[in-house]
Amino acid sequence: MSLARRSVPSSPASRALVLPALVAAFLAPPSVASDLDLEPRPIASRDGRTYEAEVGRIEVPENRSDPESRTISLAFVRVRSPLADPGPPVFVLAGGPGGSSIAEVERHVTGGGRMYLELLGGDVIGVDQRGVGESRPNLDTDARFDLPLEEPGDPARRLEAMRAACREEAARWRADGVDLDGYTTVESADDVDAVRRALGYEKVSLWGASYGTHLALATIRRHGEHVARAVLVGPEGPDQTNKLPSATQAGLELLAAKVRAAPGLGEVIPDLVGLVRTVLDRLEEAPVFVEVDGLRVGVSAFDVRRWIANHIGLVHDAAVKVPANVVWMAEGDFDAIARDLLDERRDWRIGSAMSWVMDAASGSSAARTARIAREAEECLLRDAVNFPFTGLGDAWGAPDLGDAYRGPLRSEVPILFIAGDLDSRTPVTNAQELMEHLPNARLITVENAAHDVNWVQKELREAWGAFLAGDEPTITRVVAPPIRFVRP
Repeated sequence: MSLARRSVPSSPASRALVLPALVAAFLAPPSVASDLDLEPRPIASRDGRTYEAEVGRIEVPENRSDPESRTISLAFVRVRSPLADPGPPVFVLAGGPGGSSIAEVERHVTGGGRMYLELLGGDVIGVDQRGVGESRPNLDTDARFDLPLEEPGDPARRLEAMRAACREEAARWRADGVDLDGYTTVESADDVDAVRRALGYEKVSLWGASYGTHLALATIRRHGEHVARAVLVGPEGPDQTNKLPSATQAGLELLAAKVRAAPGLGEVIPDLVGLVRTVLDRLEEAPVFVEVDGLRVGVSAFDVRRWIANHIGLVHDAAVKVPANVVWMAEGDFDAIARDLLDERRDWRIGSAMSWVMDAASGSSAARTARIAREAEECLLRDAVNFPFTGLGDAWGAPDLGDAYRGPLRSEVPILFIAGDLDSRTPVTNAQELMEHLPNARLITVENAAHDVNWVQKELREAWGAFLAGDEPTITRVVAPPIRFVRP
């Protein structure tokens, strides 16, 4: 699509009539619901100031499709804008699913203070999604998957054990009265709008990253008339929850190109992809065993595929380690990866039931599911990036939102997408695909970044801050600092 597309400009006379109405809609004092209980929670920032904030709760149905549904409690924080002339309020939507938006807002206000609040431009609201954080019930659990510590990874055997654990947890939550069918992105999108209405805002902007973008897009689909703008970092569309093996392959190949171009490293690792293939070929013949903490830990080709697929999606503390580890494995040294695998097997918690059910309910269309299966046969890392997520939905008894939910999103809402060129989880192609049906969407690509885009990098924060204020972005690409790879 053309980035130059604009709406037809109005005449000065019509702007004179329309602008006061728009300002009134955005900036008039909100009419807060009379039964809303707000408590002060001031936030002290590193800039030496304390910012006015308040926390509140609203009650919503746990399952809006069930007339007999019980109600649950949603918690939120609102930080008042320090600006004399604030813009539309901004709802910050945490990733995961399972992240706390309250904690995210408080963390950013603590660290960024007035700069952060000025960038967002209006009041800032963080709603803890149903089942998460300060909302009640909180569906976190300390239960573990209890995977075999020493056994080389086998997807079928691992999945069998994980499915049993998930079935047990699902039964426990249901016995406690939790309706897991209510924990979907559709319900969360309606929750966002419920908090908007409770606070008396006519229009709000949305700011989300990772899963927060998935929730933002669902909110736009269902309540777009109340959304002014959206900034979405690492976009995940309605039918993009389950990852494409081709995106993982492309991420590995781009990482290999950056390794090849890195001074002093390209000469040592001229062909990272070929080296990965060598390691996997060896492990396909037989797993290797490494002594770690007195245990004989097995490493399989499946283990290495998962480790690489998960690491290349994040640059810092992850992708930076991949080239060196591949070199060591090619030389027969599996000590580092065996320790990582042992740590994961010891401490792999189920975490949040909400997280598993939300992702499974979003799922993927039949066409995307078939594409994933086809690509898995063709790509070096197969379908490792989706393990175990695509195999546990029925163990949780998760609902299916259906292909109507996953269909193309069409909206006039102005959206700014930000995506890292190395991001194999929510790749640039996600945004490009979404933009085919979003005429007012724009894209900024961040070079040398993956799923952990540094969205406060100067050029980026100026761009999205201006976008939230109503301006068009003047850049389409930002270059992050060069990647500092661990040396083998």
